[in-house]
Amino acid sequence: MKARGLLLILSLMAMPGPGFLGESTRPGEGNLPTGFVGREQCVACHADIGKSQKTSDHALSVRKLDALPELLKALPLRYADKANEVDYRLDRSANHHFELVATKDGQTDRLELLWAFGSGRKGISFVGRAAAGQYGQARLSWYASIRELDITPGSKAKVKDANDALADWFEPGKREECFNCHVSHQSERRPEEIAPEHAGIQCERCHGPGQGHLQAVAQGRKPGTLAIRHPGRATDEEQYRFCGECHRLPPASFDAEAFDKIVRDPVSVRFPARRLVLSRCFNEGTGQLKCTLCHNPHGQLAVTAADYDSKCIACHAAANPKQSHCSVSKKDCVTCHLTRESLTKHLDFADHWIRVVRVGRPKN
Repeated sequence: MKARGLLLILSLMAMPGPGFLGESTRPGEGNLPTGFVGREQCVACHADIGKSQKTSDHALSVRKLDALPELLKALPLRYADKANEVDYRLDRSANHHFELVATKDGQTDRLELLWAFGSGRKGISFVGRAAAGQYGQARLSWYASIRELDITPGSKAKVKDANDALADWFEPGKREECFNCHVSHQSERRPEEIAPEHAGIQCERCHGPGQGHLQAVAQGRKPGTLAIRHPGRATDEEQYRFCGECHRLPPASFDAEAFDKIVRDPVSVRFPARRLVLSRCFNEGTGQLKCTLCHNPHGQLAVTAADYDSKCIACHAAANPKQSHCSVSKKDCVTCHLTRESLTKHLDFADHWIRVVRVGRPKN
């Protein structure tokens, strides 16, 4: 990578990401850490943003299963893992909890499902607790494209017994790391103790504690001194660091082996920043290619090609002689330059390595 790659790494070292928001706080009144005021306080002034953000993929990134009507209507769900001779059933238990039941070699074990991860646009995965007390990610997920269960991406291929078939069990620290990117507070608590009002990505998860901001506004301070974080105003490198805390960071600019792995590993298509830094748009640009150029973090993800045309044309317009111009089309840019790649038979992702994909040549 060129000089911009080095700038990216320096910014990664200098800027704390969203995972650092609560590290210097102490438990305060109620369920909020000291300095935090809660979503409703923010929405009182920022009503329009709050309304759209409440139903965004970020806000719905983790929920209780009771909040998933499409899943509830489909219960009970069954799945047969023929390769491992495991039969699964997902349903409510006798005490009205949700559970995943696995049966193998005449042995049955159960995972109480505590939280559903994912907005549901592509699918839902589950985190639960076994009777013995261990926590893990369920080996089965629900997929929107088929409205059925199938193996969770990345799960172990072979299982030895019913307990092993239930979940990929969390190693120490993994559970908190997982929840840290899906809840606004209390990720350090046991999953059953996390308050539902903190589920999902809310205002202060990205903007930081709001108490100082409310005081600054009340004092009539000028913009720029309002004691609140503005990720949208960050540089492109800073945004990759900030968003990448949960969406995965690119490697260091001098790590050629890591970049080679990203190019060759099809799973890397899931992580936008890791692919985006391979693009000439990033390496030869002037810093305008930020996450928020194309994506509104307060709203739903735009899903049609036309939604992104204006973003591409803003740089690659005929009036801009410094940028290359497409000789094929002036619309639906992302259908050619951000191709969709299938990661599993039920999931595909837009490849953020912006480039010309030539017919007959490998895409990676």
